[in-house]
Amino acid sequence: MMEKNDRLAAAYLLIGVSAAGRALLAMPDGTQIQELSLTVLAVVGYLLLCRRTVRPLLCGAGQLALELILCGSQTGGAWAWLLPLLRAADLWLLWLSAFWMLRQAGQPARAMPAAAAVPLAVYSVAHCLPSLAAVASASFVIFSVILLWYAVLMLRAYSGARGKP
Repeated sequence: MMEKNDRLAAAYLLIGVSAAGRALLAMPDGTQIQELSLTVLAVVGYLLLCRRTVRPLLCGAGQLALELILCGSQTGGAWAWLLPLLRAADLWLLWLSAFWMLRQAGQPARAMPAAAAVPLAVYSVAHCLPSLAAVASASFVIFSVILLWYAVLMLRAYSGARGKP
């Protein structure tokens, strides 16, 4: 049976690897199966922590639902304006799960979420307006770089959890 500290360390590792993978994918326009698989990896990490906190798990479940819809590649009609909104909601759920995970892991939870919220807010607005596609792409890249910061913090939490007796 997995020890308590090993479970915690494994959860932080899975979530950190998932965040790093999502940051390196950097797909601003839509969700692909690779991103969905990284979200599943994070949800497995959240499941390992569900005795401590359920908030990231709820965010991850919401992400999975949205990404399954987004991977379906619906087009035309209401989907033309709904897909950018669903994509923005998916990324805000990722941001919210990162916020909850940093607090749970005892990592600094102020600077990274604040820094990530700014480009994510710009992306959320610009992504809905075709004339601002370049702004949306640039802000998404900045958000992805900041997501690497989150991955480093989660890997630091992993290292700390492994070091506890």
